[in-house]
Amino acid sequence: MAAEISPVATVTGLYRGTFSGLEPLTKDTPLTLDEVRRNPVFYELELHPEQEDGDLIIDVIYDNMSPLRLPDLMRGTDIPRGVRFWPDWFEVPPYREMHDTDGRRVYPRAPGTHTVRIRTARRKREQAGKVRDFSPANGGSTSPVFELVIAAGGES
Repeated sequence: MAAEISPVATVTGLYRGTFSGLEPLTKDTPLTLDEVRRNPVFYELELHPEQEDGDLIIDVIYDNMSPLRLPDLMRGTDIPRGVRFWPDWFEVPPYREMHDTDGRRVYPRAPGTHTVRIRTARRKREQAGKVRDFSPANGGSTSPVFELVIAAGGES
């Protein structure tokens, strides 16, 4: 029986950036259309302490669309060694209309409730630029579904 591999990182929450720091994003704290247009959404990674040297690959799945590849995070460069939690960010897709994995139309920046899942795994140096492996055997993890709300109006 193979040894079970813990996820290299798990996503613990979504946040908006404010002047006083990061504020949790919930269904009760909607983003304005102006915030969506100007600011990224932050997510927090809990990094597994026994996999301190693991570089990360990360994809965002927004509204059940095909995964969007985020830049790889390298330990010691992008993520300092010895850090247990790390915030990173992504932008809401800047398209007026897209299609989800089932072919349905979705409107990424439209007012309403949107879903986000983030998957993480160990980056294998020999696979740089090739197919990314998010399997549990590679320390892969997919976050629970987070909901974020975009409020109607609010443009300045």
